[in-house]
Amino acid sequence: MHEPPDPAETAPGIAAEDGLWPSSLDRFRSIVQNAVEGIFQSTPDGHYLLVNPALAKMYGYASPEELLAEVRDISRMIYVDASARQKFKRLMEEHGEVRGLEYQVRRRDGQLIWISEHARAVRNELGRVIYYEGFVQDISKRKEDEVTLLAAKEAAEVASKAKSQFLAMMSHEIRTPMNGVIGMASLLLETALSEEQREFVDTIRRSGDSLLSVINDILDFSKIEAGRLDLETEEFSVRECVEGAIEPIALKAAQKRLDLLFEIDDSVPPYVRGDTTRLRQVLVNLLGNAVKFTETGEVMLTVGLRRIPENSSAKGGGADRLVLEFAVADTGIGIPREGQARLFDAFTQADSSTTRRYGGTGLGLAISRRLVELMGGALCFESEEGRGSVFRFSVVVEPAEPPRSVLADRRGRLEGLKILIVDDNVTNLRILSRMVENWGMESLCAESGEAALEVVAGGAELDLAIVDLQMPGMDGAMLGWALRAQPRGMRLPLVLLSSQGAVKTETHGRLFAASILKPVKPAQLQEVLAKLASGGSARLKEAPVQQTATPSLLANVRILLAEDNPVNQRVVLHMLSHLGYHADLAGNGREALGALMRQHYDIVLMDVQMPEMDGREATARLRADRLGPQPWVIALTANAMQGDREKCMDAGMDDYVSKPITLAALEEVVGRAIVQIGAGETGWRTECKR
Repeated sequence: MHEPPDPAETAPGIAAEDGLWPSSLDRFRSIVQNAVEGIFQSTPDGHYLLVNPALAKMYGYASPEELLAEVRDISRMIYVDASARQKFKRLMEEHGEVRGLEYQVRRRDGQLIWISEHARAVRNELGRVIYYEGFVQDISKRKEDEVTLLAAKEAAEVASKAKSQFLAMMSHEIRTPMNGVIGMASLLLETALSEEQREFVDTIRRSGDSLLSVINDILDFSKIEAGRLDLETEEFSVRECVEGAIEPIALKAAQKRLDLLFEIDDSVPPYVRGDTTRLRQVLVNLLGNAVKFTETGEVMLTVGLRRIPENSSAKGGGADRLVLEFAVADTGIGIPREGQARLFDAFTQADSSTTRRYGGTGLGLAISRRLVELMGGALCFESEEGRGSVFRFSVVVEPAEPPRSVLADRRGRLEGLKILIVDDNVTNLRILSRMVENWGMESLCAESGEAALEVVAGGAELDLAIVDLQMPGMDGAMLGWALRAQPRGMRLPLVLLSSQGAVKTETHGRLFAASILKPVKPAQLQEVLAKLASGGSARLKEAPVQQTATPSLLANVRILLAEDNPVNQRVVLHMLSHLGYHADLAGNGREALGALMRQHYDIVLMDVQMPEMDGREATARLRADRLGPQPWVIALTANAMQGDREKCMDAGMDDYVSKPITLAALEEVVGRAIVQIGAGETGWRTECKR
């Protein structure tokens, strides 16, 4: 090896001082002898020229001299894998050095260890390699740790897969009998029952729905914990998402005589891109909790928008990120200070005593917070015991181009009209007033029936009026009769606002041209007002008209049900019969294929998990046979895991309905099949769609 320069010669101020400074050779020998890494020099043909004590100890020898005496061939005596030595020599020839080359070596006692080697080739003046020099490190401990870590990773992956499989199995095993309970209860409610019997059956059905809600919460929480819940991105209407979340809560709010209100700020774009299903799930949970823990007053949902400038060095800059901000405020019982810290913990509630008044699993808020975080936002709250709570959360969405407006014509018919709004709730008055003014209307507001009569008697020229039904003193019906008794109110078109179940059509039909359920959906209100303004019929339809099949077509539809569970067989067959269909039965996928070979079926309701041959395999084999007409295959599955629908579609199925199956869901999916595969009453699909 080359000697290092003498410090006495290169560093100013350092002198040998009477020869006490060690010589260069001594200093070099000290470094080699005391180094913690193994240092060596060796010939290209595999003989050691020099080794230090650290290398001798690493290889199991008592001294460097002992190692040099015994190891005559490095390739044969040190290397476990001869190919590693060949790789070492090839790298030396190509690059003149090796860095961090890892391989196993054999110690004197036969034990195998891992080393990492750094070395270079030393050449003479003619460029010929005369020896190698370098150092090695024992990395056996690191390799053991890597093996342990890899084993732990593989074990975690196996456990995660097992957990996912368990979740899918649990979903199937629970939902399958639940389908029988809820399905049979729903069918029984359609039969002639005494009041007491109807009450018993309805209790069974509602209890089943509650149990299913708990099951869904547990599955959602488990999927999030297992990392198996993925978000979807699609274009959706913010207003429709909010209205869809409010709709199932409205009846509960009406039963408690609570005002359920919502307001969407004008800055919120009508359409965005994000996961509307999970956003609606969070809203339903927060709104449901607000109604649940509020006895008097109101629940108010507000939606706003915040823009985050996107830094971008690209030409033209980047588009702003959109953040939807939601707030659910109630006038309920509030949350005790001691319960606030654990509010978002799973399986806990603010009141965890055995005598607590409100039930629940304590999973809803934990799931909601995780979903919000997955959507790029955060969930927090403010609460004071006895004075209500406000839950705020935000989600990141992408901008989306709005579709062509279908409301432009309605707005044109409303611009310039003057409308009277009567409601004792000041917040609702403000929301409705702002809503109609955005459509170009002029609004006059009254907080009571008496105040409304004063407005009309004062000579105000009105085109329309919106009247709340439930008001103290003079309610909406009494106000309607009073207005009809006045000359200026005799022909004034009146729209009634009411909670679900509170409208008495026969009583109020002569007073009100239309009735709208609260909370008010702007699109519905605009449609009603536009029809009244144009003199058309303003009767509000409960649901849009859907395309349906004709009676003769229903009678000709051939349906095959492939289901192995006897209870579920009876449930689905009874439901189909109730809807006017007849179906043949197959006990598994193999029997279903046999039935399809004997005759053609237009629709196959295919259970996914069946013995002998499951639904996906049966469908895949059916799609592989392109000779005959292909039926429309609808998956019936108790699985509720992320990707289950996609697996069914990949197998060749056309549609999907999850268990427990409701009568409405079955009617919708079968009706959709008839519309899709039928061309009137004469043309059924005759080619495989795939």
